[in-house]
Amino acid sequence: MLQTALKGTLAHKARLALTSVAILLGVAFVSGTFVFTDTIQARFDSLFADVYAGVDASVRAEGPEFGGDVTTAPAALPQSLVSDVAAVDGVAAAEGYVQAFGQVIADGEPVGGQGPPTYVYSWIQDPQLNPFRIGAGDGRAPQADGEVVVDVATAQAASLALGDRIDLQFATGAESFELVGIASFGDANNLAGATISVITLDDAQRILDLPGQVTFIDVAGAEGTDLAALANRIATVLPAGAEVVTGDQLMAEAIDGFTEGLGFLSTALLAFAAVAVLVGAFIIYNTFRIIVAQRTRELALLRAVGASARQVVGVVLAEALAVALLASAAGVVAGVGFAQLLKAGMDAVGFGPPDGPLTIEPRTVVVGMLVGVVVTLLSALVPALHASRVPPVAAMQQTGVTHSEKPVRSWLRVAVLAAGLVVAMAGLAVEQGALIALGCVLTVVGVLALAPLLARPIAAVVGRPIPGAVGQLARENAGRDPRRTSATASALTVGIALVVFTAIFASSTKDSIAASVEDAFPADLMVSSSNFYLGVSPQAQAAVVATPEVEVTSPLRVGAVRVDGVETAMTSFESSTIDRVYDAGSTIPLSQAGDGLLVHQALVDDGRVAVGDVLTVESPTGASAELTVVGSYRDGTLDSYAVDQSVWTRLGGTDDAATVLVGLREGVDLETGKAAVESALSSFPSLTVATVSEQIASVVAQVDAFLVLFTALLGMALLIAVLGIANTLALSIVERTREIGLLRAVGMSRRQVRWMITSEAVVTALFGAVVGSVLGLGLGWVVVTALSADGLTAFSLPVAQIATWLVVSALAGVVAAGLPARKAARLDVLRAIAYE
Repeated sequence: MLQTALKGTLAHKARLALTSVAILLGVAFVSGTFVFTDTIQARFDSLFADVYAGVDASVRAEGPEFGGDVTTAPAALPQSLVSDVAAVDGVAAAEGYVQAFGQVIADGEPVGGQGPPTYVYSWIQDPQLNPFRIGAGDGRAPQADGEVVVDVATAQAASLALGDRIDLQFATGAESFELVGIASFGDANNLAGATISVITLDDAQRILDLPGQVTFIDVAGAEGTDLAALANRIATVLPAGAEVVTGDQLMAEAIDGFTEGLGFLSTALLAFAAVAVLVGAFIIYNTFRIIVAQRTRELALLRAVGASARQVVGVVLAEALAVALLASAAGVVAGVGFAQLLKAGMDAVGFGPPDGPLTIEPRTVVVGMLVGVVVTLLSALVPALHASRVPPVAAMQQTGVTHSEKPVRSWLRVAVLAAGLVVAMAGLAVEQGALIALGCVLTVVGVLALAPLLARPIAAVVGRPIPGAVGQLARENAGRDPRRTSATASALTVGIALVVFTAIFASSTKDSIAASVEDAFPADLMVSSSNFYLGVSPQAQAAVVATPEVEVTSPLRVGAVRVDGVETAMTSFESSTIDRVYDAGSTIPLSQAGDGLLVHQALVDDGRVAVGDVLTVESPTGASAELTVVGSYRDGTLDSYAVDQSVWTRLGGTDDAATVLVGLREGVDLETGKAAVESALSSFPSLTVATVSEQIASVVAQVDAFLVLFTALLGMALLIAVLGIANTLALSIVERTREIGLLRAVGMSRRQVRWMITSEAVVTALFGAVVGSVLGLGLGWVVVTALSADGLTAFSLPVAQIATWLVVSALAGVVAAGLPARKAARLDVLRAIAYE
C-alpha cells in the first residue's frame, strides 16, 4: 500500500503543488519566527557577555522594591566609595562612572528615544572595565569638557563624522559637544538598539548635578579570586542603600530583561504564524476532499481487489504525509529567508540586532516539521475517512461523489452559531472576557459551518454584475457545489475577517481617542517629550511658566505604585490649575480631591472599588499612605488611580511630568502661543508642543502605523487564501474537462472560457470576502463593546477600507484564476469531449 500511495502522489503532483506551497508558507512563518528570535537572543547573549566580560562585580544603589525598569534613572553613590571598594582584598581595579538618560540631537533632530533607551555614560579609563571599543580611524576617547563619543549605529543613523558638533539633551537642557570618537561594543555596533553617548566624568557630574557622585562602581577581581567571596567582602564596606552584584548577575539581569521583551515579539509573530497555518489547513482539507472525490473510482478499485477501509485511509494519509514532509522541509529552509526579511524590517526602523550568523536550533527544525506534518495529516484525515466509507460497487458506478446538506446538519450548524452569539452576548452582559472569547470562537465556527448554505444565494448576488451567458455560467458554477465554494473561500473568509476586525478596532480606537481628547482638554497646548526616557523636567516646566503668552500650566505626572498590594500606575495633578485646562469626566472636580484618591470609573463598574473605600497606596521609595476613595473619572488620559500633587510628593513621586497642559492668555492665538512656547523650550529639543488637533493627529498616525504592520503580517494568510482559490480552480478543471470540451464544441471561444473561469474565481473570492467582512464586523463590534469601559467608547465602521478589501478580494480572484483559466482554454476539444 505504501508503494501505491507513493505512485498516487507522483501521479497527482500537479494537483498537490499549490497545497505544498500553502504548507510551505505556513511552516516558513513558524520556523522563520524561531530562527529570527533565536538569532537575536544568541547575538545579544554574546554581546552582553562581551560587555560584562571584564566586570567581576558592580556596586550600585539598591533599586526600588518595585516599579524599577529601563525608564528609571539609577540613584547616585558617593564617589569616595570607590577608594573603599578598591581597598578590599582581592580587588584588582575599581572605577566609578555615571549612567543617566540623555539624547543625541543632530542637526536639530533627536536621534532615537521612542524605543530602546537613550543613555549617556561617563568614560571609564580602565580598559578591562570599559565595554566601549574605539577602532583605528574612529577617533579617541573624550579627554576634555565638551567632547563626546557615540556608538557606531547612532553615528550611522545621524550621518555623523568625527569633528561634527552635536547637542546632548539632559533634563536640565541641551549642551553642545564635539564628536571625537565612534565606539563599538566588541564586534557589535550597538547595545540592544540603545542610543549611546559618552562624555567625561567631570562633564557628567556637572551637567547632571552629581558633584562628587557616581551611579555605578565596576570592579575587576585579582586573578584566582573567588568572585562570590569577593562580593561578600565588598558588601561589608558599603553604606546603607548600596548593594553589590557579581558580573554574572549583571549579565543575567540584562539578558532576562531583554528576553522578556523578546518573548512578547516572539509570541506576537507566532500568533500570526498560527493564523497562516490555520488558513493553510483549510486549503489542505479542501484539496484532499476534492482529490478524493475525483479518485472515487480509483479508490473503489482498491477496495474491490481486497484493500480494507483502513488501508484506503492509509493510502490517502500516506500521500498527505509525503506531501507534508517535502513541503515542511522546504518551509523550514524558506523560514531562514523569512527571518532575514524580518531582520531587514527591524533594521529599517532602527531596531535591528547586531550583525552575525543566523542561529538555527534543532527545535526550529523539529517544530517546523511537526507543524507541517500534523496539520496536513489532520486536514487530510476527514477526506480519507470519507473515501473509506464509499461502497466499492457504488463507487465504481459513478465518477464522483456529490454532497448534499442534511437538515439535521444544518440545524446543528445554526445551533453552533446561535450558541456563539448567546455566549458572546452573555459575556458582554457580565463583562467576562473568557465568555466573550469563547462566544467569538463559536461564532466563527458557526459561520464557517453555515457557509455552504449561504454560498448559492450570495454567489448569485455578488456575481450579478458579470454580464452575459458567461457570467451566468460562472454564477451557476460557483453555486453548483456550495460545499466546495464555501470550502474554497473559507481561508479567505478567515483572512478578511481578521483584517476587517483589525481595521474596525483601529478606527474605533482613533475615534475614541479623538473624542476623549477633544472633550477632556480645554487646554490650548500640550507639552510632552518625544523621548520615552526623558520627561518634561522641572526646568522645562519653569520655562513654560515664564512664557508671557501663557496664562496657566498644569503638569500631569505618572509613576508606579502598589494599591492594596497590586502594582499599577498612578497619575498626579496640580489641584490649583487642573480644572482650568482639563475635564476628566469626574464625579467631583479634581481640584476638590484634597488628600483623597480618585479612581477610573471602570474599577467602580467592575465592583473592585467603591467611593468611601480606604486603600493602601505604596510607592517604590517605600513610602505609603492610607487614602480614601473620594470620586471617579471616565477619561482615559489619567491612569487607573489619580491623586493631588501634595499626596504624590508625600509618596516620593518624580518631579518630571509626562505632559504639561498649557492655557494661553486671552487674545493670544494658537499659532502665536505655540511659537512662543517652542521658543521658550529651544534648549529642550526632544520636547514637542502640540495643539489638541495635532496631538490627536499624532496618536492617529501611531494607530495607523500599527494597522499597517498588522495587515502586512496578515498578508501571509491572505496570500495562502489566494493560493487556495487557484488550487481549487485547477482541481475543478480536471473533473470538468468534458464539460468545458462540450462548451467549446457548441461555440464557446477560448477567451470566453478564460473569462468564465476568471469570473467564477471572482465570485468565489467575493463570497469569501463578504462573509469574512460580516464576520469581522461582528467580532469588531463585540470587542469594542466589551472594551467600552476601558476607554474604547466609539464604534467606528471604516466603510472605505472594507470596500477596498472587497475590491482587493475580487482582484485576488482574477490573479488566482490566471493559470487555471489558461489551462482550461487550452484543452483540446476532441480529447476533452472523450474524457471520462
